This record gives sequence, structure tokens and C-alpha cells, in this order.
Amino acid sequence: MRVAIVTSAEPGRGNRTTVDRWIEFVRGFEIEVVAPGAEPAHRPDVVDGYHALHGGPWALELARRFRVPLVVSLGGTDLFAPGVEPVILAADCVTGAFREFGERLRERLGRAVPYAVVPRGVRVPGDLPPRASRGRVLLPAGLRPVKDVLTAIDLLERLRARGLPLALRILGPPLDQAYAAKVRSRAGPFVAVGEAAPLDMREAYLDADVVWNTSLHEGGSNALLEAVAHGCAIFARDVPGNRELLREEGAQGALFDPRDTDGAEAFHRALLAETPAARLARIAAGHSWLRRLHDPRSEAAALEKVWATVDLQGRPNS
Repeated sequence: MRVAIVTSAEPGRGNRTTVDRWIEFVRGFEIEVVAPGAEPAHRPDVVDGYHALHGGPWALELARRFRVPLVVSLGGTDLFAPGVEPVILAADCVTGAFREFGERLRERLGRAVPYAVVPRGVRVPGDLPPRASRGRVLLPAGLRPVKDVLTAIDLLERLRARGLPLALRILGPPLDQAYAAKVRSRAGPFVAVGEAAPLDMREAYLDADVVWNTSLHEGGSNALLEAVAHGCAIFARDVPGNRELLREEGAQGALFDPRDTDGAEAFHRALLAETPAARLARIAAGHSWLRRLHDPRSEAAALEKVWATVDLQGRPNS
């Protein structure tokens, strides 16, 4: 059975990392990644648009042309992006990382759509090298307004003004050149801005004590799961996605409001004072959470079930 995944995600981007993980762990399906506007090399049995905003329109076009079922896999921006309604309403099934995403879709559209949860997965490494808290903060984020990287720099400056010896490392491609220039203009002794290849991200996580997510509404990213897998604490803005992720049983991390400097100070002071025993216990608890709820094989199995179900239904889009 052939599945064409339509995505604009480029190698090195978080979304492409997700698609590559699907390719690795999915069994019984032949997957072809198709860029928007490109033609698949083979006739698909199912078309999956990832995201609704970027991959959805062309996925819908291909599904209609080949008269095969359409799946739309939601990304972080899709719950709020304008103009995605026709794609979502045409889908035979919509998938998202959390049950709550389906509820928000229903609220937005005024009607229910066929929806299935495909939890995000992550590999959990073996033994991690010993580490000590050194006040190193990592923010993996493409440089564009929705990631609100400038707020991270503002927060760091406020925390340093309160005496916390923190340094911020921002890693991500310049996706909005004007915004990227603003971010780079704020670089300095305690704010580093750069990029890292996917294979280098492991070392970036191992070098960090805590990973931040300051996105305005792209929460629940795989970067947070990768952070926990590599022993980092996580400090994530209280937005959809992050909220659902950190309310899971056994989840490791804290939600924050960027205006709450007191709360941020308390979190990071506790992290800096963490004993080696407490750190090992936190890492072990985080790994247990990931193995239980975010195993890549469970992610792949959920996706396989969606593709097989819509293929059996065989409802062409019209």
C-alpha cells in the first residue's frame, strides 16, 4: 500500500524529522514524500497532508485527482491558521497529537470531523553522561515571529538582572529574515544565536540544563520530547500543545507565563540547586514517561491504523 505524504518540511527542520521518523517506524506501507506542487512517482492509495496549512492544499488536489482518501496530519500552526477549513473539512480523517486538538477543531468549524490521535514519539537513549547544572538554556526554534524568540531574550535578561547565572543558546534557521535580524541584534555574551544540523542536536541537548519553548501557539513540539530524552528540564509557555503535553501523567516540566518573572526565577533557582540524586531521579522519571506515552512504535501504529482504515473505507474526495 502506497502513502504519499505531502509536506513542505525541508531536511533539518523539525517537521521533516517527524516525517523521517514515520518512514523509519511505519511497517507495511510504502511511503513517498512529495513536496507541494510536485507529482508523486507512483499512484498513491492514500494521501496524507502534513500540515493542513502547508501540505494540505496540494494533498487535497492529489487525493481528488487520484480519487483516493485524504488524511490531514495537523502541525502546530493548523489550529489557528486561516484558510485551512476547506482542507480539513474534505479530509477522510484528521490526526493530531492530542485529543484536545480535535475538540478545538470542532469549536472552530462548528461541527465534528473524523479525528484520530497520533501521539508524537521520540527515541529514549541509553545511559546519559553525568551533568551538573551550569545555567545553560537551549531554545530550539526557527527564527520567525510565531516562535517569539525575542520574548525568550527578554526573559533571560530579567532573570539575569535577578542574579541568575543563565546563558541562552538559540538554534534554528532564519525563516523570517527581518525577524532573524532583530534576534541577532540581541546576541551577546549571554545570548548565542546559531543553527545546528539534526545530528548535532544531541550534543546541544546534552550541553543544556533546560529547554525553553516560547512559541505563541506552536506547542507540544518534538523538541520538548527530545529535551527530556536527553536529560533536560523543560520550561514551556502555557499555550495549546504545551498545556496538553505537560498535563500528561508523569510529564516532566513546567508551564509558564512570560510575564511571570517570579515564577520563572523560582523554577530556575530550583534547577540550579538540583542535587545529583534529584537530577538522576528527574531524568529517570522523564524517560519512564516517554517510554509509556511517546514510543515511536506507538506513534507509527496509530498512523498505520488511520491509513489502513481510510483505505478500507475507500471514500474518494469530490
